[in-house]
Amino acid sequence: MSFINEILPHAKKVGKEFNILVSLILAQAIHESNWGKSGLATKGFNLFGIKGTYNGQFVTMKTWEVYNNKSVYVDANFRKYPSWYESLKDLANLYQKGVSWDRNKYKKVIGEKDYKAAAKAVQAAGYATDPDYATKLIKTIESNKLTQYDSVEEKTVKPAEEKVSAEIVTKPNKPSATKKVTKTYKVKSGDALSKLASKWGTTVKRLQELNNIKDPNKIYIGQTLKYETTGSVENIKQHYTVKSGDNVTKIAKKYSTTVAAIKKLNPSIKDINKIYPKQKIRIK
Repeated sequence: MSFINEILPHAKKVGKEFNILVSLILAQAIHESNWGKSGLATKGFNLFGIKGTYNGQFVTMKTWEVYNNKSVYVDANFRKYPSWYESLKDLANLYQKGVSWDRNKYKKVIGEKDYKAAAKAVQAAGYATDPDYATKLIKTIESNKLTQYDSVEEKTVKPAEEKVSAEIVTKPNKPSATKKVTKTYKVKSGDALSKLASKWGTTVKRLQELNNIKDPNKIYIGQTLKYETTGSVENIKQHYTVKSGDNVTKIAKKYSTTVAAIKKLNPSIKDINKIYPKQKIRIK
């Protein structure tokens, strides 16, 4: 995950700029650079083995070439980039501009919103000779849940959009004890841990403890953070925003309740077993 977190901001920027699925960009980077561990990746931020020079910079590596019908091991120059961004952008440029003899070679990749179709379009265009290339990309996307990064919108997260929201219901003349309620929030552009700590009435240290963050200066867009708030033990209502792959049994188990209890709290839902992403249900 550290490699994904490292290249994610660059992949999102490139994806938005060229209208290419971020999940596809990430999958290719992971697959072709072995999670950023290849010699080219470590020496020159070169994720896709593109030869030549970049602003006069290159890395010399051994590679197999065919001369006079014989395979030989020779030195070759590969582009050396100043950061991951330029490497990812070079891939996007290829998809957008094609090659000199076919400018529409990768046309079907641009704007495709289905990651499976996008992966198959890359293979069909002849990007790789591996007959299982698309299958491998799809597997990488699914096993690492990369489609969660395909939304390019960076909007302010409102309380209703948080996974768990708490509604405090006050009752006059009836004091009650308070309890800590854990909520989650997705980091957006411009956020800082100190800023969020101040907003939530907590400390940076406590947020680090809750989220296992070693460096308080390193949080990233799309990261899910847990934080605590307080409310009345007797009068607090908790709601959950359903996400893809959820079912009521899974949600009940996660929040130490039962399907029957959730059903009772949500009388407006006719069939509690039929819930859908972004639906808000009461869990407490």
